[in-house]
Amino acid sequence: MKFSEFKSTQKKEVKNQTANTETQNSQTEDVEKLFEKYKDMDSNSLMGELLKNVDRQKNDGSFDFEKLQSQINQILPYLTDEQQKYLMTILSQLK
Repeated sequence: MKFSEFKSTQKKEVKNQTANTETQNSQTEDVEKLFEKYKDMDSNSLMGELLKNVDRQKNDGSFDFEKLQSQINQILPYLTDEQQKYLMTILSQLK
């Protein structure tokens, strides 16, 4: 490999790392905005918002139950048994 090829490869890696960092920062900002929006809602209000958003996604064809289920499965080990049951009850209502 020529040095010029190595340098070009390094630039691509740096660009990819920068893009990944920007994506992570954007996702963090999105989560913070969502937290601010929903932080003062009680569980009934939150459930209403969830159902409204799921209905909207189902109507426009963007709801992906399998993806949601996969994401939930990733966090289940971090929850108590009671929290797991509650989350699975909610998930079953969203089908």
